[in-house]
Amino acid sequence: MGTKLIATDLNGTLLHNDQSFNQTLFKEILQALDQRGIQLVLSSGNQFAHLKQLFKDVMADNLAIVAENGASIYLKGKQVFDGSLTDEQVHQFVTVDRQQAVLANAYIILVGQNASYTETGAPQVLLDAAAKFYDNLQQVDDLATVTDRIKKISVSTAPGQAAELVTALNTYFNGRLRAHDSGYGVVDVVGANVGKLPAVQWLARHFDVLADDIMAFGDGDNDLPLISYAGQGWAMANAPARIREAATQTTSLDNEHDGVLRTIQAALLADDLTR
Repeated sequence: MGTKLIATDLNGTLLHNDQSFNQTLFKEILQALDQRGIQLVLSSGNQFAHLKQLFKDVMADNLAIVAENGASIYLKGKQVFDGSLTDEQVHQFVTVDRQQAVLANAYIILVGQNASYTETGAPQVLLDAAAKFYDNLQQVDDLATVTDRIKKISVSTAPGQAAELVTALNTYFNGRLRAHDSGYGVVDVVGANVGKLPAVQWLARHFDVLADDIMAFGDGDNDLPLISYAGQGWAMANAPARIREAATQTTSLDNEHDGVLRTIQAALLADDLTR
């Protein structure tokens, strides 16, 4: 028994607040993990295209990427799982679900394989914020005209209202789709079988890894299922109290000070790394 797979959230966890990270330390740790046969999994709500660009200088065979809140899994640069919404699910959402009172004051972004799409007339402040996380963001007059393969649907709301919206949406969907709080006032809607935990469980089966042999890091509500599932569930020092209370352990350093990398270094690689 021992750690065989490490899964980490990105925003507020592995990444600094400006979306940078300690590339030198990351490369050293990734190489040391590879020598020990340990898989590192980057798990995020962001598009794969965005993550591929962000981590282009550190890609390695033992680095897996879970994108779009579990809708896509990539190994060695190739997609091995596609949990995209069906055309029928997207059509139902943009023509029926979008008109419901629960979404009346929300802004919608369809996150596709090739681009992201929002409705014409969205506030500039939303467009500016979204441009940091959604590649090739396009405005369209009617979301029903989008023909891209849709990975997830992002719903923007006030940060303090996200949890309430998640509950309302999941009650409305009644198992047809699933809403997850992705933090920062964004709720992601994905297929009912899609999520960060199901994605890591898929990878665990692929690599023949037990839950007890998984180390997981996160800072938000959408990380809780994975943190609770993993044998070692780490909350970030910067995570809200409810997340830290639910985790088995809390990092001593926050995301701005490489809390994930330093924890891995101290817990698993003290003999290999000196930085």
